[in-house]
Amino acid sequence: MREATSSKLSEILEHLGYTIRLSPTDAEWMAVVARPKQRPALIVAADRRTVIEKAFQWIDAQPRIGAERR
Repeated sequence: MREATSSKLSEILEHLGYTIRLSPTDAEWMAVVARPKQRPALIVAADRRTVIEKAFQWIDAQPRIGAERR
């Protein structure tokens, strides 16, 4: 995991080629997860740590491009 950008309103992380954009809302945290030219997934959790864990789990569950060609 590598932190690319951070601001008061949102934060961007990267994991396995995916971009994770974190944003706090009034009552929870939201993560928008996507690869370039891919429709994003929206993940919501009560706190920042949990939304990051859920985003990583979602990314890890996605099929890999190299694995699909075998």
